[in-house]
Amino acid sequence: LLASDSPSVSYAVTQQKYFSNFSPVIGFYIYEPIEYWNSTVQEHLKTLSHGFNKISWMDNFFHYLRVVNVSASTKSDFITILKGSFLRSPEYQHFTEDIIFSKNPETDEYDIIASRMYLVARTTEKKREEVVELLEKLRPLMLINSIKFIAFNPTF
Repeated sequence: LLASDSPSVSYAVTQQKYFSNFSPVIGFYIYEPIEYWNSTVQEHLKTLSHGFNKISWMDNFFHYLRVVNVSASTKSDFITILKGSFLRSPEYQHFTEDIIFSKNPETDEYDIIASRMYLVARTTEKKREEVVELLEKLRPLMLINSIKFIAFNPTF
């Protein structure tokens, strides 16, 4: 139960009033270090987000790498380009809040310890059943997947 003047109630009323015909935006939070530069991990993330449109720093980063014609297949290259040029570019600076870095004091290297992206279900208008079906497929994966993540939307 929520107080009628709480921010959560205000959010729900606004969501219902203006966005009820659209699929919910789901926060997809990876809460442990993974090898983002590893092509197998990249494919695994694509599989997890199948059926959704993504708003993702990763997709934009890989597009950026193709445009500048650079490879980032090692951890060192990946982190160096990500921190050194991608996140400093004005058009990608908004992704800085989507990645949490931690510096290893022993090696002086950075690790990505958590990150997020946003998923929007690809559904036809007013087909809430499709959204429920996608979410029901996504929820069990949080428990059994090799990539530890949380999927969240206030309507959950």
